[in-house]
Amino acid sequence: DVMGMAALARQLPDLPSDDAVNIIEELEQDEIDDVLAALPAEDRILVEEGLSYPEDSAGRMMQRELVTVPSFWTVGQTTEYLRSSGFQDAEFYLLFVVDPARNPIGEVRLGKLLCAPRARRVSEIMDMDFRKIPATMDQEEVAILFRRYGMVSAPVVDEHERLIGMITIDDVIDVIDEEAEEDLMGLAG
Repeated sequence: DVMGMAALARQLPDLPSDDAVNIIEELEQDEIDDVLAALPAEDRILVEEGLSYPEDSAGRMMQRELVTVPSFWTVGQTTEYLRSSGFQDAEFYLLFVVDPARNPIGEVRLGKLLCAPRARRVSEIMDMDFRKIPATMDQEEVAILFRRYGMVSAPVVDEHERLIGMITIDDVIDVIDEEAEEDLMGLAG
């Protein structure tokens, strides 16, 4: 029913993009078309991009909402940016440091940023030991990586190594639950 799809489309922009994609992918194709048509343009683009990745891939799991900063910024510039931008409602504890081509080169935990002197450069406090996840990686492989390295979040990159999203542990737990359920169903025949 188109009414229901319009109502759904009104709710979706309030959700993280990964959750919006999860809800939409469960619908029938004609329902998907109705919801997409009712979405504001920028939200529609994000959802369509998410749906363009293979069904069980990192691209479907990732959220697009993330904070990126250039490495030459100071801690002071970065905190001013966070205050002045629309991040008040966003939940994040990690910033991604990118080069001019938008390749991730480091990450900074919010706690570390807040405790660093204002004049320090982001490049001096960023953590360069992180794992990039290709958008096409299968979700089970993503879960294995998270488990093996005790990760809580990871940047997702496209085929040109550009940062396009991030996966957080809560998304991975959903996958692990799903896989466990499938395995149990298989055992039960």
